[in-house]
Amino acid sequence: LEQLCDQLFTQESITIKDVAFQPQRKTFSVEFNMFCKIDTKGHAKKTLISSMYFAGALLGLMISGFCYDNFGRKVSVLVGGSLTTLASFIGFFCKSYELLLFIRFMQGFGNLVAATAVYIWGCEIVPSRFRNYFNGYMGIAWSLGYPIVAALGYLIKDWNFQFLSVAVSMLLATIPAFFMIESPRFYAIKKDVTNIQSSIQKLAQLNGVKIDVATVDLLDLEVKREQSAIQQLKDFIQYPILIFETLIQMLTWFLVAISYYGFNFGWGSLVPNVYLGYLLAGTCEGVTVLLHVGFVQATGRRRSMIILLTGAVGAFLISIIDVEIGDEWALESISSLFGLVFISSAFAGIYLYSSELAPTSHRGLVFAMSSGSARIGSFLGPFVINNLYNITHKAVPLSVLSFLALVCIGGMFCLVETGDKDIPAVPADVKERRKHYKLRF
Repeated sequence: LEQLCDQLFTQESITIKDVAFQPQRKTFSVEFNMFCKIDTKGHAKKTLISSMYFAGALLGLMISGFCYDNFGRKVSVLVGGSLTTLASFIGFFCKSYELLLFIRFMQGFGNLVAATAVYIWGCEIVPSRFRNYFNGYMGIAWSLGYPIVAALGYLIKDWNFQFLSVAVSMLLATIPAFFMIESPRFYAIKKDVTNIQSSIQKLAQLNGVKIDVATVDLLDLEVKREQSAIQQLKDFIQYPILIFETLIQMLTWFLVAISYYGFNFGWGSLVPNVYLGYLLAGTCEGVTVLLHVGFVQATGRRRSMIILLTGAVGAFLISIIDVEIGDEWALESISSLFGLVFISSAFAGIYLYSSELAPTSHRGLVFAMSSGSARIGSFLGPFVINNLYNITHKAVPLSVLSFLALVCIGGMFCLVETGDKDIPAVPADVKERRKHYKLRF
């Protein structure tokens, strides 16, 4: 169909409606006339559909940061999941391009709000010694989502019904959130003793453990501190170390996102066969998730990030060298695949590290700020690989990524190891934790 369109597009007397064809699939590209490669307007409209998802995600994270820490993790999951379900269901009835843009925006908004809240909740429920395994489980679940979505897209021929399948999937994923036990840590920063006891009691019953919460001293927080959005901002002024550590996390999230999405949306520029590139990248990422848990367990949070980012720098710099391997492959192609392994593992690592660095009182806000910077990186990543590769020497974008990675490595040296410590509750705990800091590998 694309070849036929390319041949006929320049003939003004012939339009797409004049071409008789029987498409096997009903796609919005065909329905909204966006499938011609030489039609730059149609291509821009198609790109905008994807961009609207990330725009919604960025706005959702900007708003949800305060919601996580002031209204709770459970409420945020329910709101985000419900918005995504509703937006996807509307997609079943969508017949206009403008409505499709709005749907994609709301999908991005709700999905990132819910997904981030679930991760924060899990890290607060799981004890320190098991948190690394939980992080690995989340990575595996993320990887398994790809073949499920691909199967739904392949088996369902009508794009409206694809949206319906997403709505049903999101509904099934959101229903369990009604039965979530809110994090006791969230209630602790709110100084809600009754709900702290209730959550701990429910968790104990769920695990078959008997505990008398009435006899346990549950609160060890600053007496004068009251959790609120205004107080969170005041804390950043009162505790500069909180700003310092948050900025390092934001920069690292930005780096891994711009590299991760740059490579994953740029295999057409890096390898001779784009399909083989994605197949190898997917395989490498799946293996990375499995190996990352043991690697972090052996080296620690901070040291593993330093090693992974150093490996990424090496892969980026090696990719600059022009060496042909066979008739089609080059050293750049192989090195880029190894670079993706390091970056994918670093992506999983920074999720875990951020959950333990940020205090409970600011964990939602710090996650939102960090993930927000990653969304900006995800916008720029494809441009760096696909566009700069064509207008400059490849050494330019790869050198920029290497420089950013080196800055992040320096930032990692300024942070503390968290795997052997309980996560802090309030900014004062972060300040106390820094008293034992020593500059070392």
